Amino acid sequence: MKNHFIKLVLLASTIIVLTNCNKLGKDFDNYFYTDIENSAGPLTLFIDGKNKGGLPYLKTSVSPTNDTIINHALHLTLKSGKYKIEAKDNQGNLKCSFTLKFRSNLLSTSGTIGRQTTAASGKIVVTKLNY
Repeated sequence: MKNHFIKLVLLASTIIVLTNCNKLGKDFDNYFYTDIENSAGPLTLFIDGKNKGGLPYLKTSVSPTNDTIINHALHLTLKSGKYKIEAKDNQGNLKCSFTLKFRSNLLSTSGTIGRQTTAASGKIVVTKLNY
């Protein structure tokens, strides 16, 4: 009886570990844009300190099903995890800064400068940055 119980516990533990391993590192389609028109040029997006390109100016609502966003926003594929997101102007001035953390069943943000709005559905994450 004791051996059966130990085998059952080991089997359950193995299943839990393997199930959680499958969830780690999943790819998410992230779309970034701004609704602030900057006469000095577009804001530049940085993720964990790396330049990812200019943020498109889109005057539209934040929604993971919005075709305007899907077709025109800056698209980046990111693995589930925690990222420091920043937007800077052409002079290098920080306009927006926050942390984005997501995995298959959780999305959270915490900002320090500027504002951001984030919405998600499945593996699509849409973020509007402004200041």
